[in-house]
Amino acid sequence: MTDIEGKTASGIYFRQSSTPDSRDALVLVMGYAGSGRIWPRGFVDKLAQKYTVITYDNRGTGFSIVPQDPQEYTIKKMSDDLDAVVDQLGIRQLHLLGYSMGSCIALQYAHDHAAKVKTLFLLSGTAGGALYVEPSGEISAALAHPQGDTLWELYMSSFRLMYSPETLKRVEPQLREIFEASKDTPTTAAGLLGHSNAFGRFDGPAFLVGLKCRRPYWRARMIV
Repeated sequence: MTDIEGKTASGIYFRQSSTPDSRDALVLVMGYAGSGRIWPRGFVDKLAQKYTVITYDNRGTGFSIVPQDPQEYTIKKMSDDLDAVVDQLGIRQLHLLGYSMGSCIALQYAHDHAAKVKTLFLLSGTAGGALYVEPSGEISAALAHPQGDTLWELYMSSFRLMYSPETLKRVEPQLREIFEASKDTPTTAAGLLGHSNAFGRFDGPAFLVGLKCRRPYWRARMIV
């Protein structure tokens, strides 16, 4: 496995992972408040057996720039950040996978740079706008005020909202791996506020209607 790390002129950190068998570029776009280190290393290594995998830190996370003005965080600006990474690596066409808020960024990117995107995967995402579903007041309050005395307990408090106790116990080793990989670069308050601003203002249903592909293929599967 070969890793190449770098930064764009605008301050976006990226990592390219490949093996001698890697071919097409596959860009992974992380979601709300998450850096590129949240992608499990084993997941990236597996993909790199076939693809040249690019992960990166969205603005406001990890080793990338952290603007203090919430208005500097929009899905459009984050899509432009992604294109700066693509250009710096000299990628002409790519496969694109976006997770959660990353699916909004990927959708914006596919709309703005359709000729560059060979395939588009939207994982656990939303198009925003009229399709956005507000979380309940109880969930919003729990996310805004996580419970715990340590960073790990605070981290786990959000996952208790997502998983049954049985499932949480089963996936805890993977969550611990993600936590350890990203704990040294926690997302700041400015990054959290900025990502909330970007997520809440995205309106992408028209992008979905405008997407064109030869063979639409929709599939959902939970992998834990």
